[in-house]
Formats: sequence, structure tokens, C-alpha cells
Amino acid sequence: MLKIDRERLQLILEGMRSKCIMVIGDLMIDEYIWGKVERISPEAPVPVVEVSSELFNLGGAGNVASNLLNLGARVIINAVRGNDRHGDILVGILEDLKVPTDSIFVDPKRTTTVKTRIIAHTQQVARIDKEDRSLITDALRKKIIGSYQDALPDIDALIISDYGKGVVSKKLIGEVVPLARKKGIPVCVDPKERNFPYYRNVSAITPNVKELSFGAGIKIEEYDHLIQAAHKVKSMLGCDMVLVTRGEHGMSLFEEDGHPVDIPTTAKAVFDVTGAGDTVIACFTLAWASGATPREAAIIANVAAGLVVAEVGAASVPWEKLSSACRENICG
Repeated sequence: MLKIDRERLQLILEGMRSKCIMVIGDLMIDEYIWGKVERISPEAPVPVVEVSSELFNLGGAGNVASNLLNLGARVIINAVRGNDRHGDILVGILEDLKVPTDSIFVDPKRTTTVKTRIIAHTQQVARIDKEDRSLITDALRKKIIGSYQDALPDIDALIISDYGKGVVSKKLIGEVVPLARKKGIPVCVDPKERNFPYYRNVSAITPNVKELSFGAGIKIEEYDHLIQAAHKVKSMLGCDMVLVTRGEHGMSLFEEDGHPVDIPTTAKAVFDVTGAGDTVIACFTLAWASGATPREAAIIANVAAGLVVAEVGAASVPWEKLSSACRENICG
């Protein structure tokens, strides 16, 4: 297991509480319907879920923001929502968290993205998605860019959280990335397939194995294929580093020298990988902005990912819990 010196680790973790991170991307609601199953429907061979409770959480770019908030950072979200009930719920959650909502713009022709997960006896039995995947209008994109430019002096890093729902596009990436890089602000991207060729000159990209395979055009069946694909993506995009999330195999970081740093998972149990990628990019970016080297940031993010996969549904890690887990697993 890769280690970090105790004093340095504490310095990085404490630094997280003073940083401001902007998240641009696809904001959505994660709805959870919990219940139990005791019979099969007479109408069709499907389980009947007797609902016991419902819960609304921030999803997509909102889950990235939630992770950042739990780790002590200040967050600015730049996104789009619909003029509907779920949009109002989303804003209400953010206001309760004291996150500014003036850079979340309303599109009256668009539905707020909602992912409804039906869970019975800790197992997800169905998911229902309501979404609009079309690109946002030029007018909305210009509003996002204007808000982004206004906030640039106050942010320590930018995360582009792309869920393929229309906020992130070739044009938007081409405008926000150069402005941040010019000011020395790290830009980290959680990618989706349709925009993969456009994430040029970003600081870091965090694909999972499937996304990396798509981006490189290489079928990944062996470890050597992973290395080949990561090098190709890094060269193709001109990015500083590629952090590949590999599920039960942990992560692999490819920095400027091209040599992979393999970080084994610290997960003791895996119940649900939903949102683990959000945790990784949030923790990696925040740790890096707080003075960690990319390798140190990846090690800390790996610990955070190991904690969230032990929860059901998209989860985030409180700073205190991450600090304790880091001392237990990676303190040198």
C-alpha cells in the first residue's frame, strides 16, 4: 500500500477546508424509493414494492458538489435545471446546504434530470430516468460562461462533471479550459463518451475502464491494454495526467512521465458503486488543490472511494471519516 507521511497528510486534509471549487456540468436529482417485497404482481412477473420511505439527493454534478461540501470545501455550481417540481426540489436542497444557486440557470423547455431508484431489502430492483440529453441553447451556454468568468478569481480548481445530459459540449469545453489554464487553475474532467475527443489540454481526466476503452478505441482485456489506452488518451488530448478508476482493482495514475502508479483498493465491502466516480474526482481535485501531489491526491481519493462503495446509493464521505480512514490505511 502506498503511504503518505503523517504530518503531510494532515496538512493536506486541513487544507481542504479552505478551498473553493467550481463544478460545471449536468445537475440532477437522485430519488430513492425504499420498500419491501413480499409478493409478485398478478399483472406481470414483477415484484410489488411496498414503499416505506422516499429520499431526494443531489445527483450528477450535484453529487460531486455534495462530496466537496462534506470534505469541507466551498462550492460554486454552474449548471442548468428545468422549470419544474424537481428543479424546485433541487434548489431547495442546495439552499439548505447554503450553496449559492444564482449560477444555476432555468431552461423552461427542459425537464430537470431525475434518476429514480427503487430499492427493496438493500437491493436496487428498478431505475426510472427522466431526462433531456439535447445540448443546451447557445444563450444558456453564454450565461454559464459569463458566470464562470465572474467566479474565476475566487476558485482554486474547476471540475467538469459530464453526464452527457447536454450542459457540457465542445464549445463549452473550448471556452472554459483555456481561461482556467491561463490562470493556473487545475481543470479535472469526469468524462462521458460523446465528448471524449474534446477534453483537450485539461489537467486531469478520470475515466473508468469502459470510458478509457471508448476514448482510446482500444479493447481493454489485459493490463497492458490499459497502459496502451491511457498513453493514447493522454497523447491525444494533451492532458497532464489520466487517472483510471478500475473498480475492485483500485486506480492507476498516469502522470507526465507516463509510468503508471497502481493504487490497490482499500474497500472492505462493496454494496453499491453508484457515484463512486463523483467521489474520486471531488476528492482528487480538492486534495490536489490543497497542496497534494497528483500521486498523493490519487491515494487519498482511493481511500474515499473505498468508503462510499460500502454504502447503498450515491454517498459522500465526511471529512472526519476520510481523515480517520486515511490515518488507518495510508499513514506512513
